[in-house]
Amino acid sequence: MLVAILFANAPAQTHRVHGTVRDASTYELLPYAYLSVAGVGPGTASSEKGEFTLSLKPGTYTLSVNLIGYRTETVPINVEQDGQVLNIRLTPTDILLQEVTVFSSATSRVHQTEVGTLALQSQRLVQTTSIIPDVFRSIQTLPGISSNNEFSARFNVRGGTPDENLVLVNGAQVYEPFHVKEAPNASIGIFNIDLMRTVTLVTGGFSARYGDRMSSVMDIEYREGNRDLFQGAATLGMTGVELFLEGPIGSAGSFIVGGRKSYVEYAMSFLNLDETIHPSFYDVQGVVGVTLSPGNKLQFEFIHAGDRFILDPTTTTSGPSQYATTYKGKSALFRESGTSFEDEHARYISNLFDLQSSHVVSNSLFLRNELSLYEQIEQEVRFGLSEFSRDIQSTPNYFYRSRREESYSNDLTVRTIEAKSSGSLRLSPAYELNIGASGQAILYEQSLVDQRTIEEQSNTSHYPDTAHTVRIEDAVDAANERIDARSFKIAAYCENVIQVNDQLLFNCGVRLDYFDINRDFRVSPRLNLAYRLTKHTTFRAAWGIFTQSPIYRQLAYSFASDTNTKAQEAFHTVIGAEHSLPLDKAGNAHLTFKLELFVKKYSNLVSSSRTSSGRITYSRKNDATGSARGIDAYLALNLPGFGGWISYGLLDAREDLFADKIGEYPRFTDQRHTLSVVANWELGSGWSTNLRFQYGSGYPYTPSKSQYNATAKRWEWVQGMKNSATLPPYRRLDLRGTKQFMVFGLSASAFLDISNALDFKNVQSYRYRYNSNGMPYVQELTLWPVLPTLGLTVRF
Repeated sequence: MLVAILFANAPAQTHRVHGTVRDASTYELLPYAYLSVAGVGPGTASSEKGEFTLSLKPGTYTLSVNLIGYRTETVPINVEQDGQVLNIRLTPTDILLQEVTVFSSATSRVHQTEVGTLALQSQRLVQTTSIIPDVFRSIQTLPGISSNNEFSARFNVRGGTPDENLVLVNGAQVYEPFHVKEAPNASIGIFNIDLMRTVTLVTGGFSARYGDRMSSVMDIEYREGNRDLFQGAATLGMTGVELFLEGPIGSAGSFIVGGRKSYVEYAMSFLNLDETIHPSFYDVQGVVGVTLSPGNKLQFEFIHAGDRFILDPTTTTSGPSQYATTYKGKSALFRESGTSFEDEHARYISNLFDLQSSHVVSNSLFLRNELSLYEQIEQEVRFGLSEFSRDIQSTPNYFYRSRREESYSNDLTVRTIEAKSSGSLRLSPAYELNIGASGQAILYEQSLVDQRTIEEQSNTSHYPDTAHTVRIEDAVDAANERIDARSFKIAAYCENVIQVNDQLLFNCGVRLDYFDINRDFRVSPRLNLAYRLTKHTTFRAAWGIFTQSPIYRQLAYSFASDTNTKAQEAFHTVIGAEHSLPLDKAGNAHLTFKLELFVKKYSNLVSSSRTSSGRITYSRKNDATGSARGIDAYLALNLPGFGGWISYGLLDAREDLFADKIGEYPRFTDQRHTLSVVANWELGSGWSTNLRFQYGSGYPYTPSKSQYNATAKRWEWVQGMKNSATLPPYRRLDLRGTKQFMVFGLSASAFLDISNALDFKNVQSYRYRYNSNGMPYVQELTLWPVLPTLGLTVRF
């Protein structure tokens, strides 16, 4: 009886419930998440490693988990025994509110399976790249993205031009993050995949924290190095060599550094592509991180990239040749000869230095400060000379001489210094406030010459008098041959993220931007909405104004003026849905479908054109409006040993110049149909294979028609209606095979990648030329045929 009374009055035994909090999109462990149990005292926070422990009496409870930047989750738990394990996943509000694709550096196959279709993992990112691992090429297989060029890292998003895409690295903006800039139609991203932690891509309707671009955001976060051990990898391929190392610095720091060096010029010589062209590039980049105290970190990031391009001076001769015919009704003997000379060289440098501090003040307050320096240097020189001579032996004798000289030089420096501060405050489990401000000092310096001089002498028109004409064609306005612009930008934003209930979440924000060089102040309100109908079905909508200040090639003047080129503006309307269908109870297989409808209305556009070489030229004034509308669809299947997706985009992108009378015409980025298929198979025994197929309907271009000028006695090309013709469709099939194995106790992999395996002929553009006789002809510029590459990676 006494024993029964004692047990009745004893307190109920408590059990320990422990577990982890992870990011549902990347599977990363999340520190400082706040966990509270309804009706049970104060809560607790997850550790720096994302781990937590709760002590609870047996019973049923409701656990609330919230963290800045994540949707608050309520989890029912039934405590029955000591040592129960609870794994909690939080979904970032950005992923719920926006159509986002995430790249995660997670390498565990279990983690990759659990991440599902929200993420492209590191290995998949490499496999979806042709020739050189490049994040820009990988995303070209996703909906809304088009390029039509396997050798270009530049891309268009939903009818926008490449300069409408915002690229951030650890919060710092990078303006021209490409190698091989001397060839506008062939470029390589400067970012090293081995160093990336996450890449977030938003193709429209992005929130107020992102600004100064109208089409998309690519937000790249580099990871910190391994704090426990030294490790790295080396890759040797046909186009270059790569190396990265990472490891601890003392007990509170770490480093990660990577370098790449190309030898494309040797590969081109080996393949007999063109022995006179010598392109080469290199880059070195890394991150050093130090934990000052729990929740307080300091991180330094650097990127240095360099390119050189040399075209051997070449002299080509034609003739002398002769032939007999009639001229002006009399017998004549024609003697013709010609020579041409070409010389080109270029040098490019890109530097980024970024210092960032982050502070977890409390479970509800996070602060970040950042100071960055970006520098871009371009030095390009091209010279071409062609001479032609024709002597006509007849009665009387005639002659014709021509000399064409082409000169191009570009000496450009872009330098920015930017300071940023941002903060996130969790005022309640249902309300989060995000604010930020930045100031940027900008320097543009450019000396640009793009000139053609055509000199002709002949007596064929007014014998015996000799006609002597000199024409000088300048592609650059005199006012823009020299730019020396110094200015500044100021920006601020405020976002209100409100979780109305378990189903409804929205972000109502506003962004303020001021650019001093054109005295332009802009207010950009934005709204993102997500409704979670079921656990597997989400509807999204976004509205907003997106402004973009002019880049240096769009400025009317290099000095501050309220009549300078103004900011361009786009109004986005986006509506979409996503549904994920589990195919097994374990969650290892699922089918995901996404559909999104979008409309972009452009105003204050700076009209642009694309040359046959791929260079984009601008009118340097706000002289157009435009629109883009379409549908993006995405179907992804993940099964054990298989992963892949199909994406399709339907697009109608138009532009309308104020000054002309032709109305709307297709924008040069208007790719009506875009289709991508990606499939990855794990074949067992370390073997895997990848298939990539891409189709894109041809981009619009402006055709020319030849006609004979009777007055000038020569053939001429006459330009047609702007973008009134369409290039042939683009098609490409790439195949890749990979074998994992061990060598000297180290993990290694070898691969064979075949680009354009079916040898499709893809026309990139047309050039309208004259032969040595002055006759017009059309030159097709095509992409490379089938191209195999081999590579070996060793991890240590």
